[in-house]
Amino acid sequence: MMRKTRRVLLVGAALLLAAGNIWWFTRGRDAPQPDFVLGTGLEKTSVPAEALPSLPRYDAAGTQWREQGRPLASIGDRVRPYSGDGASGWKPKSYVTIGVEASAGPDELRPIFLDLARKGICDVAVVQDGTAPGPGGEIEVFIQHIVSVKDGKGVVVNCAPAQSAAAPSSASK
Repeated sequence: MMRKTRRVLLVGAALLLAAGNIWWFTRGRDAPQPDFVLGTGLEKTSVPAEALPSLPRYDAAGTQWREQGRPLASIGDRVRPYSGDGASGWKPKSYVTIGVEASAGPDELRPIFLDLARKGICDVAVVQDGTAPGPGGEIEVFIQHIVSVKDGKGVVVNCAPAQSAAAPSSASK
């Protein structure tokens, strides 16, 4: 009688462990997506500390970019080529440097990254107010690569780099 009870308990424990494993490995499929996904290498850019107040900033309420309080015609005009050596294996072709408030968190950054992603500007150097400059008076920041951003409805927008008008088309090769 003791052997039968023991066997039932062991089989029950094995079934419980199997059910637990099945639940553990299948539960994560509906995990929520993050508001935005960024990638980064080791690529940096330097910004003179005195240039921080003049960096473009996004006005989420007006859904427009501003520079020193004045509306910008296009943030794309502020994109500059990257001339570093690409030490990390990934090298951005171009990027834009922007300023944000020191307290900017995900809720403030998501609309900024969404606007840039929709414009095909996928590489961005974000300088936060109050960032201390180095000994040379320059602020060094990493260039972040925008992979994807959720829009206001929760739809994921992937960042596809815009092709420069001066760049040759792959269709013409």
